Amino acid sequence: MNVAPHHMVIMAECSACGEAREFSKTSLPPGLRHAEVREVEKRLKCASCGAKAGKLRFGSYRDD
Repeated sequence: MNVAPHHMVIMAECSACGEAREFSKTSLPPGLRHAEVREVEKRLKCASCGAKAGKLRFGSYRDD
């Protein structure tokens, strides 16, 4: 996670319900700040439906 540029937007998306929210690397516990993306994704839990089916998307996002 520490190799993702600071200017890049990270979105967390739930594969179960489709909810998407912006994700902040600063919200990670210190032990996960140097973890691989797949390790962080295993621990994501959707705030809407409670599923542990999160995926991180990296890039530039805009509201339509």
